[in-house]
Amino acid sequence: MTTIMASAPGKAVLLGEYAVLEGAPALVMAVDRRARVRLAPCESPDSWIEVPQLGLAPIGFRVAENGEILWRGADVEQAVFQRARLLLEWLVPRHAARLPAGGGLRIRIDTGELYQQRKAGPVKLGLGSSAAMTVALAGALEALGAVMSRAAVVARLEQQLLAPYRAGQDGRASGIDLAASLHGGVCRYQLDPAGAHAEPVVLPGALKLAFVWTGEAASTPDFLARYARWRAASPGQAAQMSQSLESACRAGLDAVRSDDAAGLMTCINNYGRLMGRIGDLAGLPVVSAPLVEIARTAATHGLACKPCGAGGGDLAMLAGTEEAALEQACRSLASRGWPRLELGPASRGLQIETSPA
Repeated sequence: MTTIMASAPGKAVLLGEYAVLEGAPALVMAVDRRARVRLAPCESPDSWIEVPQLGLAPIGFRVAENGEILWRGADVEQAVFQRARLLLEWLVPRHAARLPAGGGLRIRIDTGELYQQRKAGPVKLGLGSSAAMTVALAGALEALGAVMSRAAVVARLEQQLLAPYRAGQDGRASGIDLAASLHGGVCRYQLDPAGAHAEPVVLPGALKLAFVWTGEAASTPDFLARYARWRAASPGQAAQMSQSLESACRAGLDAVRSDDAAGLMTCINNYGRLMGRIGDLAGLPVVSAPLVEIARTAATHGLACKPCGAGGGDLAMLAGTEEAALEQACRSLASRGWPRLELGPASRGLQIETSPA
């Protein structure tokens, strides 16, 4: 039998947090840290899934004739396993016909590159680990018993994954992280009534980026839920904010098209300030105390800065045109407990390899 190895990169949102949910164009970069899936069909009906970062023993299951997953053992009820559980319960029935008759699966999911390792256990970095895991696992299952080009698999998954992924987060997920994991590179991403659209773009040649870990993990679903409640309660303010955010996004994308690094830096700073304003209006700590201090340090070195993601922690993004200024700022921040993450762009999105078991 064939063993399938699939991987997908994480993401960093460069512009467009919150605004992308309202149809504004956003800018996202795939990063060179990946979720990795090893999938091996087996003749035994006894299957298992292993996710080392969860700290659980492999969890057993069987696939019923109708594709339903029949779980075994108590660990399946552990809270930390629920995202992987829901993902498997959605994906496997759609590929059950490709399993060997009466057989099962051995699945190992490794998202360690997308976490910060600490004594108390791994902490997520805000790099889209859930989306990368989703894309890698879906890609591996697509390769079961089928011969398809990578482009065909990506196109198929682009159509299949967005709706259930958004539904799994109460409709509040934009899917921008899925796009980065599927396509790689840097993308202009936008939602409209017809669906999601990802278009490759090239950042200004002079632009240099650095990503700094705030030391605090943030809950994107929680922030998006609270943001949605504020929008419902204050529609006038929300409409004005959406207009300002979209204007900043479009100005940033204009700078990208013009190869204007300085113009894009201005837009990044403006967007960071608007995110802080969202926090003030919605009562959300979007720009947390560490993010405030990181932005101040960036400014003293002539750099632009904004939260990278929904805010409240996770990453700050620094942007400039001089590597020396970035290095000086990052050394200063690291001395205060906010280290630079070694992140670069990932030119490739979903990757799938097969080999004899």
